Amino acid sequence: MVVSMAGCPPPGGTTDGGSDGSGGPATTDSTGGEESGEVSLHGVVQKGPFILGTSVSISPLTAQGEPTGQQFEVPTDNDVGEFSVNAIPAGPVALLATGYHFDEIRGGLSTAPLSLRALHRAGMDASTINLHVLGHLVEPRARALVVGGASVEGALAQAEAEAVAALGVGKDGFTLAGPAAQASVVGTDTDDNAYIFALSAVVAQAAHLADPDAPDAALQALLNAISLDLADDGAIDAALKMQLAAAETALNAEEVRTSLATYLAGLGLPQQPPELARILDQDHDGLANADDNCDFTVNAEQEDQDGDGKGDACDDCPQSGVDTDGDGYDDGCDNCPAVANAEPPQAAMPQFGKLSDTDQDGLGDACDFCPRSPGTGAVEGESCCDPRAGGCVKDPGSTLFWACQSTGDELRFECVNVFNSCPDYDSCLGCDSSTCVAPGGVANGCKDEGGSCDCSAWSCSAAWCTVGEACQFGNTCIPWFKPGEAPAGLEALGICVLADSGPCAGKVGRECAG
Repeated sequence: MVVSMAGCPPPGGTTDGGSDGSGGPATTDSTGGEESGEVSLHGVVQKGPFILGTSVSISPLTAQGEPTGQQFEVPTDNDVGEFSVNAIPAGPVALLATGYHFDEIRGGLSTAPLSLRALHRAGMDASTINLHVLGHLVEPRARALVVGGASVEGALAQAEAEAVAALGVGKDGFTLAGPAAQASVVGTDTDDNAYIFALSAVVAQAAHLADPDAPDAALQALLNAISLDLADDGAIDAALKMQLAAAETALNAEEVRTSLATYLAGLGLPQQPPELARILDQDHDGLANADDNCDFTVNAEQEDQDGDGKGDACDDCPQSGVDTDGDGYDDGCDNCPAVANAEPPQAAMPQFGKLSDTDQDGLGDACDFCPRSPGTGAVEGESCCDPRAGGCVKDPGSTLFWACQSTGDELRFECVNVFNSCPDYDSCLGCDSSTCVAPGGVANGCKDEGGSCDCSAWSCSAAWCTVGEACQFGNTCIPWFKPGEAPAGLEALGICVLADSGPCAGKVGRECAG
């Protein structure tokens, strides 16, 4: 790997930080002692991972945070964003990485480069530095604390703790277990790694919400605005915090994690990204999604009366913990408790609710043998409707018409989509809500002769009636069923026809119907 150097001190020279005689700046290590000489530094650059060839600049600083004039430039080695540099002076360093990155919200590479900054103390015990969103956000604040006399480690620890609290991303009370420089979006499934991934995804989501057409520019602007706001006191204003909170709620966590996992797999890295649910708190009730029985409904108390793992606040049936059909709806609130009906096509009509119930009789379409006849259909084979009363439900806004009609030899009535359905009488209207009989079967009926049809009276159909009641136009109400074959409730069902002559003479109604 080629490392370019600029502004190196002459052999044996000194810098503002002092010298141990080897030409390298002296600094204070984490135990308070002085460390000098040259060290190696390596790490990764990531929002999502930065691509191969991303420029990484390392600039040594004095103990007071001032540039020494030296600068080391290296590219990233691969599409995971890894970089390394050898023989840099031990002590404080400023890092700047600029390049394209994988955008886990978009599911592809960014369309514009992104710059991330970081502050670090390079040493034998601190040879790893990962550049990511949190490091960029705290860099100006940590620098200000170093200028004020704090050690680099102390400044970073304070700035990181302040930022985590100020940003408000994730569960209440979360604190990093170690330095942010050691955390990684593509690391193992630890809380620190999950937090870096969650924060990265949330700020990316916020940028996409702020400017869907130019999210990369919006991301850089947002990161810079937050880091500038944190710089003076470690706090951010309410508007920025609200913007991040809205983005956390809007984030599709599973999709984002899958997107990054797919990208890593394409690079030959089979490990899964850290689990976002262990950090994200998308309803902002203080609990991480992984510990919250209602991820998107505030319920800090976590009440769960039926013990089904779904909190009362988001449980449509909080007192019934049994889901026999496994469709996600407990039996006590499922209109088809023994038949899964939470997915299309049963639930394809949102105007009737999540569990489709076309006739709104409390029995879901998936288990209703008469889905357009309120109050019927629980028993297979029963008649769904009484043609004298109609009562078939029509879809709101639809032009389709549903009428109660005989289904023939099955001796039952059901709601059927009809329009002039009488056989051989297609030119005559009025058959939708009654039944057809052949010409001569109805007084004042319509007769089709030579292609002409007079539909001014009863058309080609017979009116439904109740046996024993009078009919109009000299017709008689004859029974529809033979004795003993009528379903319950339809024993007195009849049609008005000419009972003494024509095609219905001596017959019951269903024998002479067209």
